[in-house]
Amino acid sequence: MYRKEVNERSPMRVFEGSMHGGLGRGNVGVIVSRPGVGKTALLVQIALDDLLRDRRVLHISHENAVDHVRAYYDEIFHDLAQSMRLEEPEAVRLEVERHRQIYSHLGHVKASADAPEEAARLWVEKMLETVAFARGVAHFEPDVIIVDGFDVAVASEQAMEALGRLAKERSAEVWVAAQIDEAGPPGKLPAALQRVERHLSVVVYLQPERDVVRLRLLKDHGNKDLADLHLRLDPHSMRVIDEDVRPPSERPKDPRTFRVHSGGAKGAEAEFGACAERYGVQELNYSFEGHRLLERQRGVVVLGDDELRKGDFSLVYVSRRLGRVLSEIPLVRNILQTIWHQINAASQVFVVGTLQEDGTVRGGTGWGAELARLWKKQLFVYDQEKRGWFRWSGSAWEMARQPSITCENFAGIGTQDLNDAGRDAIRDLFARSFGEPG
Repeated sequence: MYRKEVNERSPMRVFEGSMHGGLGRGNVGVIVSRPGVGKTALLVQIALDDLLRDRRVLHISHENAVDHVRAYYDEIFHDLAQSMRLEEPEAVRLEVERHRQIYSHLGHVKASADAPEEAARLWVEKMLETVAFARGVAHFEPDVIIVDGFDVAVASEQAMEALGRLAKERSAEVWVAAQIDEAGPPGKLPAALQRVERHLSVVVYLQPERDVVRLRLLKDHGNKDLADLHLRLDPHSMRVIDEDVRPPSERPKDPRTFRVHSGGAKGAEAEFGACAERYGVQELNYSFEGHRLLERQRGVVVLGDDELRKGDFSLVYVSRRLGRVLSEIPLVRNILQTIWHQINAASQVFVVGTLQEDGTVRGGTGWGAELARLWKKQLFVYDQEKRGWFRWSGSAWEMARQPSITCENFAGIGTQDLNDAGRDAIRDLFARSFGEPG
């Protein structure tokens, strides 16, 4: 299918058409949901849809590094290209990148629970600076501005007024997000948004229902009759799909199209690798020059010094979250740097180890789990002591009875002290995901 046909058949045409032509230039739209439901995924798809129509998109992230945001785009584009059988996907992807700029404000403004409005004000100031820089220095005039990590629900009237003024002055569509617990009664916006309602033209709520997330219009410009979107987020790929379309998660999966990203060490990682080989899943075991602790020799990826250093900023940040010291011992440091690559390349992360009382995972595996939490990856941990799977919801660990591998790029990491229960959990995971090995 060619790019024009992909645009015409995209579920985003339904999304746009239900809002009487879309958000429109000079307006602010907001995606609202509980934490971890898919706000960023929908923002990226809105941006990607615009990019596929040769519109220029400026993506500003307050909580993710540039590489992580780019990986988000790549994963969703890859799923879209496969499901729509896009012709010449690599050429299209390169064209998309020409029309997109990504800026990260990660660590620039420190959020404070005591003064959320002040943090929001500083975020808006930083946004305005970024837009001015993109326009004045990079000569990039965006048609669409995507902002993730900025919570409209805690923004002041003045901050939202500045955001609305930005949309009008730049004649751009501005999409942001808000974190709320409940959508509120029909015909009314959630209480947290009512005070800034006049600055919002479109409000879309992501409503979790069992194993799907439905899109629901809460505000459509000045229209009283709100359309039923008939759209949902696929719970695995997080891509917008029509209600009547069978989601990718229900289609037969070919394990040969899947890739497990791991460290290849003894224990859990060696078992992930052995299962991958048994099922025909591609295996990528990240290593470095002089590393002799690999048990798996299939699919070894030797990283150079520059590649190893790519994750240093994130690892420093994670060390603070964990309350652990980032080791300067070369061997230990390099192993942690390879973990960054494993998690960065994956959309789903499966960990075998032990959950501690503070919510972190014991040992070196904890670094990978914490990166996954930081980057909002789908994260599952099998606790060998509790003998059960747990899923990170975005705010807490929840029991997960039978997770399965649904993303083509997934990480399999874990303890070297693998017991029989952990080994069985990994084997059952593969069997549940792919059936009997071929």
